Amino acid sequence: MIPQFSIPDLPSRHIQTPGARIHARTLGEGPPLALLHGLSSSSADWLPIAPSLATDYRLLLLDMRGHGQSSLATEGGYAISRMAADVAVVLDAFEIDRAHFLGLSLGGCVAMQFAVDYPARVQRLVLVNTFARLQSTGIRSLRQRLTRIYAALHDMDQLARYVATSLFDDPEYQRITYERMRHNDLGAIRRTMIALMRFNLLDQLHRIQAPTLVLVGDRDKTVPLRCATDMMARLPSAQMRVIADAGHALPYDQPEAFVDAVLDFLARP
Repeated sequence: MIPQFSIPDLPSRHIQTPGARIHARTLGEGPPLALLHGLSSSSADWLPIAPSLATDYRLLLLDMRGHGQSSLATEGGYAISRMAADVAVVLDAFEIDRAHFLGLSLGGCVAMQFAVDYPARVQRLVLVNTFARLQSTGIRSLRQRLTRIYAALHDMDQLARYVATSLFDDPEYQRITYERMRHNDLGAIRRTMIALMRFNLLDQLHRIQAPTLVLVGDRDKTVPLRCATDMMARLPSAQMRVIADAGHALPYDQPEAFVDAVLDFLARP
């Protein structure tokens, strides 16, 4: 069972970047660990497991542009490279020179892009149920699924219900997810989906020298396992770990196994 954690307990601030005002907050003391959330989600999704990670690390929880309490983009759109640049500005605002990065799905894409664009600022990467390219052989179904969702997407309420019911069987988790997601802007989410469909970092993964952990849920129906093996073939210093009985929302499905895997990897010499 995921422990309850109150969002208002954490003071937050907004940081102006070129094109957006990014909402961010910190928790804990120790080496910095930036947590990057998934599509149509927000940093609030990390809060149930945040206390377990904050025992050893200073967590940086931020909402990417067009998500959560961050503003819509006024320039630069929703390209993954633009989101990575936002993260760099937020790090500067909190006087963080270098950090570990933990990214789920969209957040994993942003983390990899950040590691390519700002290699000196990355200590270690944890990539959870994510991908470096949608068009890769064998994962065409994911691109097709995103395309179908995009075409059928008429309002955020509809998307929030779809995501909540596809990720969770538990009615309470469905309700929480739906309530968080339905407040996002439809246009921003659609443009972020387009950015994900165009995202292609496979040929640049060799530039990521930071030690990397690729975490995969064995029941993930959103991002196929082939995405992880494609990344593993190109990341110079990576290891992969499959978490049993976990879907795309791995931190919720198996919170203890997830936290143990992350802490074990980050603590290694």
